[in-house]
Amino acid sequence: MSNDLQPSKQSSEEVDLGQLFKMIGNVFNRFINFIASIFKGIYKVILLLLINIYKRFLWYAGAIIIGFIVGFIIDSKSDKLYGANMFIETNFKSARQVYENIKQFNQLAKIDKDSLELAKILNISVKEASKLKGFYIQPDIDENVMAEMYSQFYTKLDSTSRSEMNFKTYKESLTPYNFSVHLIGVASLDKYLYKKIENNFVKELSGNQYLQSLLSINQENLDKEDKTLSEQISKTDSLVDKYLEIRINESQKEPIPGSGTNLYMGSQESSNLLVDESEILDKRLKLEKNRREVNLNKIEKQSVINVLAGFPKTGYYIEEWYDKSKFLLPLVLFGLTFIFFLLLGLKKHLDSESKKLKI
Repeated sequence: MSNDLQPSKQSSEEVDLGQLFKMIGNVFNRFINFIASIFKGIYKVILLLLINIYKRFLWYAGAIIIGFIVGFIIDSKSDKLYGANMFIETNFKSARQVYENIKQFNQLAKIDKDSLELAKILNISVKEASKLKGFYIQPDIDENVMAEMYSQFYTKLDSTSRSEMNFKTYKESLTPYNFSVHLIGVASLDKYLYKKIENNFVKELSGNQYLQSLLSINQENLDKEDKTLSEQISKTDSLVDKYLEIRINESQKEPIPGSGTNLYMGSQESSNLLVDESEILDKRLKLEKNRREVNLNKIEKQSVINVLAGFPKTGYYIEEWYDKSKFLLPLVLFGLTFIFFLLLGLKKHLDSESKKLKI
């Protein structure tokens, strides 16, 4: 009896598989038809647009030509916008103060258009101040610098924090204030104005009593350190001279076994009869190196803000093509013409539909 049931079971399984494949085929057919309908719809829309432009070609051509002529006249009579950049390095964590001051300058120039206040701050005429159109700042980001910052930051973390920190997370957590070098851009209608405002502009960027106090104390400390190192170098030179004098005197004496002049320095053991002069010279070289580092710090931190690259003598033209009216107006008039005919066609369609419905 089980042998009689086996063929019917196999036949049932074949029917189920056939229905399954048929369902899968229907799904694929529907999906393909759906994709095809999308492309057909896109093709119809493009075709309708081309037909619309073709039938009213003279209208669209006229709109473009009129827009270009009017835009060209506007561009020829309008002032050109120039720009120039300055690169600065901030000391004593002064980046926040710099960013706040740049926001103030931009508010006065671009939003408030307060030429009187700008003229007073930058020590220029009101007419010249009216030519300033914007102030901008951003960090000068270097991937190598960020990698170095991350390396220093990573070494200070404990084992738990290190397992959770990676370069991508650290990079996303950085703010403009974490960088020391920044780019400052100024937009102006006068390309010769930049050198006139540079000195007072830089001075105003670091206008903060606390930062000026830090600068003064830092310079004072560096001067003291330089003076101390200079005195140590002078004493070391005297010690070397004295040592050489003793050497010469000892060399002129007749050698007597077990006698002689002993010279000790610092932590030298008493078993050494004479100190090796190379140790004194090495110490002097280290002192000279420390003094050079101090002198370099005095230069690098002689002000709250270091100007790495000042404004050029003249600005450069910064407007893009889409800022020009001779390109923008033709596009605007073309769009308005298209919308007009689109609304006109919609009106005709609604009129015909209302007649069919007898409304």
